[in-house]
Amino acid sequence: MNLTHVCFLFWGILSASAAQVPDKFSDNLQPSDYLIKIADSPSDREEFLYILNKNRQNQEGALSKTEFEENFNLFIDYKLKVKHAMELGLDKSEEFQTEFESFQKELIKPYLLENDLQEGELRRVYDRMQEMVKASHILLQFPPNASTEDSIAVFRMAEKLKAAAENGEDFSELAVLHSEDPSAQTNKGNLGYFTALQMVLPFEEAAYSLSVGEISDPVISNFGYHIIRLEDRRPNPGQLRVSHLLIRINPEQPETEALAQRKIAELYQKVQANPETWQELVSTFSEDTGSKSNLGLVPWFGVGSLVPEFEQAAFSLDSPGAISRPVKTQYGYHLLRLEDQRPVPPFEEAMPTIKSRILRDSRSEMLRSQVLAQQKSKFGVRENSALWKKIEELVRSSQGKAAGVLLGSLETAEWKQDSLVWSEGKQANSQDFARFLESQIGSTESVVQQPFDFWYERFITALLSEWEEAHLYASNQEYRQLVNEYRNGMLLFELMNNEVWQKAVDDSLGQRYYFQGNRETYRWEERLPALILKADAGKDLSEVKSWLSAQPYSEELEEKVKERFLREDPLKFTHEQGVFEISKKEILSKLNPDQSFHTITKNGETILVVTGKKIPAKLKAFEETRGKLIQDYQQFLEKNLLATLRKTYTIQINEDEKETTYRELEK
Repeated sequence: MNLTHVCFLFWGILSASAAQVPDKFSDNLQPSDYLIKIADSPSDREEFLYILNKNRQNQEGALSKTEFEENFNLFIDYKLKVKHAMELGLDKSEEFQTEFESFQKELIKPYLLENDLQEGELRRVYDRMQEMVKASHILLQFPPNASTEDSIAVFRMAEKLKAAAENGEDFSELAVLHSEDPSAQTNKGNLGYFTALQMVLPFEEAAYSLSVGEISDPVISNFGYHIIRLEDRRPNPGQLRVSHLLIRINPEQPETEALAQRKIAELYQKVQANPETWQELVSTFSEDTGSKSNLGLVPWFGVGSLVPEFEQAAFSLDSPGAISRPVKTQYGYHLLRLEDQRPVPPFEEAMPTIKSRILRDSRSEMLRSQVLAQQKSKFGVRENSALWKKIEELVRSSQGKAAGVLLGSLETAEWKQDSLVWSEGKQANSQDFARFLESQIGSTESVVQQPFDFWYERFITALLSEWEEAHLYASNQEYRQLVNEYRNGMLLFELMNNEVWQKAVDDSLGQRYYFQGNRETYRWEERLPALILKADAGKDLSEVKSWLSAQPYSEELEEKVKERFLREDPLKFTHEQGVFEISKKEILSKLNPDQSFHTITKNGETILVVTGKKIPAKLKAFEETRGKLIQDYQQFLEKNLLATLRKTYTIQINEDEKETTYRELEK
């Protein structure tokens, strides 16, 4: 089954459905709740209204009683098909379950707590992207294999440096003397401008929380402790496209710098005197081989993307075409010309990039922690800490051993049935934990390597995700119906493909029996062989008309016309040849039957027609109607299928519930 081809069947047309998924919701219906029952499978008012509203979403006006009854009967037919698909076990195949689970994972995403938290973080990052900040920092790193005492010592040193800076000592000099960021010796701790997602999260959080001139408390990251001073903050100008001309310098040959300075100064004077020479100067003199062939163009960039000196010069250019004064970077001397600029993109456009990046940095871990905390709170999750301690000890003692040893210990423990994690109406025990481990580790011969915390986090994450899904299905009508819509659409696709669509295509014997039983249905009306040429007003068809008027109709006539008249001017006229039913071709129905060549002028077009001998009405041969025949045979098979299902399954209708449903719709 390919789900790109799943067209959800609904009442004989391609649309959507929403039968309840067994064992999750329909089994909880009370005797008075159901609207209809097919055998032992109930369906309620919610389901019927969901389907009805979806089917009528583009229709206006009140629902009439007649229309209601028609839809209600079609709903019964639909439910019969769903029931039969279930009875045939179409939902039990591995292919079906794999594809449905894949769809369900996508369907549930917008409804999860994780989605709300992720949406909030996306918005927060996007809001920060509207601003850029400039910060300096002093970095103190941890020594290799740092002890707790080492970490405390680094923290105390960071506090002293913060105090010194706040007491008036020069922050940049402190950075040169104490920062373990290698770049501090050249930039004196100044990191330039940056925006959201360009620094590690703790650094970004601290920098955006400061006022200009304020110095942070020591901030820990994977690099060590940072003391941060905010230098400036301003609106984010967005992205720029510049071209540049580079004259390189060799740090190992100091004499090259003076030469580069003179050369860039001369080039600057030339372009100032005549800006039109910019591209020529770039092509001739630029030493950036990467961009020279592209007239010096640099890819679009925003703040924090390139070396600070280059960026600062670029963002100081105020309009396209403006050219900077010479700028020195570690690569040499540049001249920059602003080519284009664009603002921060709208949220919807920026969201995919932001989402991709936050899921790759430490924010993803933060979001996972927040999701778990909210799930535990929402579902009132409680844990048996004493039992977890026992399991932790088992995992620790199993490190380096075959997984079968750990799994065996969990399965034979006297407390294996005791609740390990529970909430309202749900619980998991150590056997559940053992089964989870087995599914993750794979082979009992595999060596246990990961620590207890690793397995605990993954088990709790998987367990609470499952509980959240079950809660959503029971409590969220929109999600419940959407899941059922996809599931039953898949079921019906399989059923109808097996019992109707593909069967009608493959059953050649059945096609012939149906054809013989409905022979009079497949008839040709009176037909006329014809070649029809059409040309716009103003086209000279005199030569075509002269030649064509002398030609008798033949099957080769169209090819002769194309060869003779369309070689030099393929658009001279359009052409169409075939055997047409006269009543279905307006042009042919008005021709003089006593002549074979016809000239017509209609709506500014010139139409030339050559006709053959009229063919009387007659019955079609089997081969002449196979396409229409298969469509009719499919409808016949579907009708028979429904008739059989109505005889096979008992149908119960709750008349009170049906009447109440209609009254609600009337309102």
